Amino acid sequence: MDLRQLRTFLQVAELGSLSRAADRLHVAQPALGRQIRLLEDELGVRLFARHGRGMVPTAAGQILAERATAILRLVEDTRAEVSAERGAVKGTVSLGVPPTAGEVIAGRLVERFLRDYPEVTVRVVPAFSGYLLDMLQRGDLDLAVMYETGATRHVRSEPLIEETLFLIGSRASGLGPDRATPFAALAGLPMILPGPRHGLRTLLERQAADLGIGLRVTVEADSLQTLKDLVARGLGHTVLPLAAVDAERKAGSLRTAPIEGPTPTRKLVLTRSLVRPATNAVRIFADTLLAETADMVREGAWQGTRLLADG
Repeated sequence: MDLRQLRTFLQVAELGSLSRAADRLHVAQPALGRQIRLLEDELGVRLFARHGRGMVPTAAGQILAERATAILRLVEDTRAEVSAERGAVKGTVSLGVPPTAGEVIAGRLVERFLRDYPEVTVRVVPAFSGYLLDMLQRGDLDLAVMYETGATRHVRSEPLIEETLFLIGSRASGLGPDRATPFAALAGLPMILPGPRHGLRTLLERQAADLGIGLRVTVEADSLQTLKDLVARGLGHTVLPLAAVDAERKAGSLRTAPIEGPTPTRKLVLTRSLVRPATNAVRIFADTLLAETADMVREGAWQGTRLLADG
């Protein structure tokens, strides 16, 4: 078994077809099929179930796909680490971001970093904090900006910013920045919120329970854009940081109001994987992220936030 065989296997597993994999790899299909058979003979198991529409990894094939992905990633990380000994900044940096924060910082951050380090490939993965934590703990990500979860296994976190959350409604909602809404009043509003695994939903329901009220969630939407579209249509209200609705506020399609008694806030942290080695590129990218976040808060580009770490 060699690295070329593992790369070939992963292409077939991803595409589900020898012919499509052969086209992508610019290899004759019979030669590709022979490589897969040799791999199966060496391991003594069937890696794919063949059917009329293509090929699907067997249980053994799924295990090999997970291991092969980790092996090839380790090879790439090792190459980057060895290069780092010479002071080179190369390789790949993978960053996970929740949708709300990603819309605010990802563009400026990547632009700033690649301007100075064009030989690095940056991978941005948008997902909710629960999923990001899983990926960090498995070693699928180098870094993640995520909402504080309290979990520490295989990760290291440092405070970044604290966001104030606001009530968001449609153009016709009558909300305004100078008229605060009591938190208890949310119980009387139809709410459009993410699903139960999302940290925002957990935070709001915990605070509602502390007040002895329940939230009336009429729609669950895990997509930030879908959530905002539904609110803009007047189907309910939601709760988000100001930065997540900046464009819609300026366009007039969404209105906002502060919430009081209590005012909900949540902390964003920069979390680093302890499973993956920290290359030069990863360390410099993390420093760049801290600096860019600090600049955005000080400039007012990331509104409704309080800086917890000085970039």
